[in-house]
Amino acid sequence: MYGDVFGHGLTEASRRRWQWQYLENPSSPDGPEIWVAREDGQLLGQYASMPVRLWWGSREVRSSWGMDVFVTAAARGKGVGAQLFTAWSDHVEVALGLGLTPSSYGLFQKLRYHDVGPVPFFVKVLDPAAVARRRLGRVAGTLAAPALRAALALTHRERSLPARDVVVTPSAGFTAEHDALWERAKGSYAMCVRRDREYLDWKYARSPHRRYAVLEARRGGRLDGFAVSRHEEHRGIRLGWVVDLFAAAADHDVRDALLGAVLDAFRRAGVARAQAFAMSAEVAADLRRRGFLHRPSPMQFCVRARLESADVLARRGGWHVVFGDSDMDR
Repeated sequence: MYGDVFGHGLTEASRRRWQWQYLENPSSPDGPEIWVAREDGQLLGQYASMPVRLWWGSREVRSSWGMDVFVTAAARGKGVGAQLFTAWSDHVEVALGLGLTPSSYGLFQKLRYHDVGPVPFFVKVLDPAAVARRRLGRVAGTLAAPALRAALALTHRERSLPARDVVVTPSAGFTAEHDALWERAKGSYAMCVRRDREYLDWKYARSPHRRYAVLEARRGGRLDGFAVSRHEEHRGIRLGWVVDLFAAAADHDVRDALLGAVLDAFRRAGVARAQAFAMSAEVAADLRRRGFLHRPSPMQFCVRARLESADVLARRGGWHVVFGDSDMDR
């Protein structure tokens, strides 16, 4: 059924990551949380989810990201999708839908989920010549590169904060220090998936389909933040992703130091364009200061909360949602 909907390539990719994604998730010790619709024994559709512990306002709640929802062609228009959505969201206190297809987005709206997206998207050109050649061709791009470089330097100059005793180094692994960082920093956000060592190790260190670089920032020897990144060839250009960037919301010094180190690593690797999603207003400010441009975002975001949430929903600038959340980076 998955193959009929998404094709052979995506089906094989899903098989390769299935055990990690559904069986090894530390927030689903009782097994996969996947809802399946049947009629007279025949499969009609499914709704898979990624359970997480979510900091929501002032406490942790049971939550999950919705993923891979689909119905067969024969079942469309019969309300099967709505039943799957409801079965999933009734199972958790806060249901999270991120990176939605047009059909899923429409159904979320029809079912009166809170529309909190799109998650802001940011881009920084590191190699104007490579970007210009990709868009305009080799000859025209080479000629246009100096003008693009000058325009970016004038309108989106990269600025850093003064060094304040923050030391950034490659991470040796996720430890109890990450648990302590989470406990100190969680209250500075209105919404954030629990980022303790168990979750981080599963999400980034043991991912079977991605290889991430992790940097950590220390101040006075104490872990105060970390950054997760990767880069790849994509349609003739090397892209760099800031996958996660975590510190206390107001700790701009730590995030700036981490961003500077990530961008330096991207430049050494020949990355032409760096990209990031960031819903937090504080993280967005750090990205803009480092010369990232705010671009139209393809990442729609809808939420359904089964508990009093007016205050949390009103403070969306305090939500920490990045590319590493849900299964966006797959």
